[in-house]
Amino acid sequence: MTDNRPHDADDLAAALDFSIPEEISTTSDLDALDVVAPRSAHDDQQEPVFTVANPDGSVTVTAFPNGGVKQIELSPKVTAMSEAILAEEISVLADLAAQDAKAAQYAYIFDEMRRRGHDDAATRDFLTRDLELPTPQQARAERARVFAARYGGRHG
Repeated sequence: MTDNRPHDADDLAAALDFSIPEEISTTSDLDALDVVAPRSAHDDQQEPVFTVANPDGSVTVTAFPNGGVKQIELSPKVTAMSEAILAEEISVLADLAAQDAKAAQYAYIFDEMRRRGHDDAATRDFLTRDLELPTPQQARAERARVFAARYGGRHG
């Protein structure tokens, strides 16, 4: 439906005024949504993240608890890498960070299921076979394997 009411000249002039306002607002129109979703003490809590860096610290990847990449940090050392090598390095480290995140999911769910009285063997089977979550030990072993293969003795 269209508005067929006549507009006065001030409305048209205001619509075409592209000058910078003299008073700059520090609030956003989106601040109005704060009423809908007020901040709680829980909002201030940091959610856990999982970070893996290569031995020289040139590439660091941080993952969310679900395994998704949160942040990639690159040092100036990456300028010596080709794009293909850098992309591979980011991908490998992102996979390892995701493994760490999934292993944390495994540990959390396992502990909760145990606390609620579930059978450990059945829970392990469910987590590894059905949810395909690695154990923390498997994640550490995979990181050690990848670091040994990629970096030799240069990892700590």
